[in-house]
Amino acid sequence: MPYLLSQHFGETERLTYGLAPSRIQIEAARPTADPLTGFANLKEFYRLGEPLVRTCLSEGISCAVAIVNIDHFRRLNAVHCEETVAQVLKATAARLGSACRGSRHFLARLGDEEFGVLLVGLDVAAATEFCEKLRLEIAGIRIMSGEVHFSMTVSIGLAEVCGPETFDNYLNAAEQFLFMAKSHGRNRVFSDYTIALQAAG
Repeated sequence: MPYLLSQHFGETERLTYGLAPSRIQIEAARPTADPLTGFANLKEFYRLGEPLVRTCLSEGISCAVAIVNIDHFRRLNAVHCEETVAQVLKATAARLGSACRGSRHFLARLGDEEFGVLLVGLDVAAATEFCEKLRLEIAGIRIMSGEVHFSMTVSIGLAEVCGPETFDNYLNAAEQFLFMAKSHGRNRVFSDYTIALQAAG
């Protein structure tokens, strides 16, 4: 299933009665920015990300797509209050924003616990290093909820942009690497580059 439709499916399957809104209705109702983080939303990530990838390919600029997913988010929602969950999301977004400041990278919030990053000017090795540093920085964040202090982690899937594929295909590839990161214990980065390193080592 294309990444865009899989996100809408996850949204509409939560409806418990009545007719699910059509894709066009969902798209028309959404603003272009996520209200919690100020990042572009999924619709805007597609609208602006696709031409940005085409520009990178036509100008020979290295580029990669990353999906950053907060680990154990359902459990976080079940255990903590809405304010604490919002604090986790804002802290993650702040670290992402700080890491991308001063660059051409493009950030978006793709879903509840998921962020997209279009890394412009980085080949897959440099993009993997960027994501690994980001993963470690996020793991160092301490969240305070009353008397409870806790940390969080993220899993990251990264796909190199290396040919005239659709933007959705690149997001699908990043999502597949994300699934691999999750299945290998979470709190890690997976990409073609990391897999090649594992095979060589």
